[in-house]
Amino acid sequence: MDSAAWLADDEPVVGVVDPDPEAIDPETDRDAATAIDETLADRPVSIVTGTVEEVLAAAPSVLVTVGETGLTTVARTGTDVPVLPIGSVPGLETVAAADIDAGVASALDGDAIERGRPLLGVGRESGSTSGDRERALFDVTLVTGEPARISEYSVESRGDAVAQFRADGVVVATPAGSYGYASAVDAPRLSPAVDAVAVAPIAPFVTSTRRWVLPEDALALAVERDEGDVRLLADDRAVGTVSPGERVTVVVDGTLSTLVVPEARL
Repeated sequence: MDSAAWLADDEPVVGVVDPDPEAIDPETDRDAATAIDETLADRPVSIVTGTVEEVLAAAPSVLVTVGETGLTTVARTGTDVPVLPIGSVPGLETVAAADIDAGVASALDGDAIERGRPLLGVGRESGSTSGDRERALFDVTLVTGEPARISEYSVESRGDAVAQFRADGVVVATPAGSYGYASAVDAPRLSPAVDAVAVAPIAPFVTSTRRWVLPEDALALAVERDEGDVRLLADDRAVGTVSPGERVTVVVDGTLSTLVVPEARL
């Protein structure tokens, strides 16, 4: 994970992505756009709010997202605009919602560090046909569509078989994602300095099934046998179903730049 000081433009454009309503507590959290507008009233700064598409169309210098859903939505676009994440997001350094005004001001003052977070590109392959690739910031998951419906999965790394097991599913997590859902299924937690992914079965039929730390490129998952529909998820978004014999490939597909503001500046 690369880190470097970040400097804003002379007349920056701050893009505030519409937040996930579930990520906001109306009793305690201030409206993001209002808080930023009040803080930057005396600066030569433009503020744009809206959906990800609307905000990116305004060519922002920096993006502000509130909650995990807004962050993963931005990650899927593959933008190179740095993001200042607001609110609790496991695995990432963020600015608390109560400090959003100070966080944005500090970032524009040059106090923030820009860090690249790897994005996973996930695609489906059936025979000689390849589908479109989706991006994930935290994890890629194969999971049975119904509770207690065990299927059989295989994991392959750089062309070599790693394991085959029966379970409810399997998850592949980036270093940031290894502190979220993946940690609940006992996947190894990874340092952001490691170029690797954590792979773990979900509710394996044999409880002694291993978990792995594998290279972040040329990873493949497959459904060897299913007892129901198997869903493919990229972060919090379902992107389709996977049939027996269909491979799911996972590779690093760029990075998402996030801004980290030191606590002393908040």
